Amino acid sequence: MLHATLDGPRDAPVIVFLHAVGTSAWMWRDVVAELADFRTLLIDLPGHGMSRDIPWTSLQQSADQVADVINRHVPTSDVHLVGLSLGSYVGLNVVLRHPALCATALFSGIHPGGMPRKWLMKCVSALAAPLAPRPAFARRTARMMGAQTDINGFVKAAGQTRPAAFRRATNDVVDFDIPTVAHAPETRLAFVSGSREHPLILAGLESFRNRFDGSVTAIANDLGHGWAGEDPTLFAQFVRAHIAARLPEAAKDLQNG
Repeated sequence: MLHATLDGPRDAPVIVFLHAVGTSAWMWRDVVAELADFRTLLIDLPGHGMSRDIPWTSLQQSADQVADVINRHVPTSDVHLVGLSLGSYVGLNVVLRHPALCATALFSGIHPGGMPRKWLMKCVSALAAPLAPRPAFARRTARMMGAQTDINGFVKAAGQTRPAAFRRATNDVVDFDIPTVAHAPETRLAFVSGSREHPLILAGLESFRNRFDGSVTAIANDLGHGWAGEDPTLFAQFVRAHIAARLPEAAKDLQNG
């Protein structure tokens, strides 16, 4: 089973966090600190962190493994799911394959499909995979992901990543298209992005809103793909607002206040 840590007030609602590729659940520490009144479940995805010896198979298999962890650790339906980058692709598969598992989900840094030049992206992935755990490459990734203070912590987390998991997970993201499902998820969905995100992801917000009835979108001003690291306080406020069914208007208030 995937490695997971559960912490926080026992009777509080549970937020499950799914991390980006090439790091681990460590990346959420500053966001979690802003959500101390919630119970938090941090999961290391296959091939990453303390789950590094569990092979990465697919987004779908990873989603089922995440669902198993949630069912084992959280005996309640008051579960809220949060994902960034790779964690969003896995998380969306969680709510589609297990439609009654989570009350809400907020996903950032996810595109709806149709990535151009897939062959080129897979070549880049193959070249980057053996470098991803190395300190020099990890420091570059840390800056890209918005890490502000603990660069050494990011480097340590990246060093646990299996190169094969990095490559396979990245290729699954390249090939991603919004899955077709028989039943709409019961989960209330939010798709969010930094305003300096890749254009494919920014343009895809409308596609997700149109695809999933009742879903909402919001943009964090002047922030990039790794904005949970750039501004963990704002990210946590987005999470709170979505759980309270106050996105996207609350997002505007938070950034204009």
